[in-house]
Amino acid sequence: MDIADIDLVSVDHLLMTTRAVRKRLDLARPVGREVIERCIEIAIQAPTAVYSQTWHFIVITEATQRAAIAEIYRRAGEGLRSRAFPPNPYMSGLLATSPDDKRFTQSLQDE
Repeated sequence: MDIADIDLVSVDHLLMTTRAVRKRLDLARPVGREVIERCIEIAIQAPTAVYSQTWHFIVITEATQRAAIAEIYRRAGEGLRSRAFPPNPYMSGLLATSPDDKRFTQSLQDE
């Protein structure tokens, strides 16, 4: 594909109006291994802080395992939100600290 073939207006619109890609996912539809591998290829092109490339990918296709891992992530997220777990010191300036903060209510809507 040549860059001239890309409709930049549509791409810009998509990027500016999609809060989180996960809201557009059809979680009930199976995804082929080729699609997953292509998504990972694309993901590793994303910028990382100080070019550290600390990303890791684990593909889990078994529903029971996915549910168990989702529960672990859910509990961890609840612990971070409730401040039961200490926040990352590098992120402390970015976290909403009170319900009056617009970011606080937005983070609840993202779920």
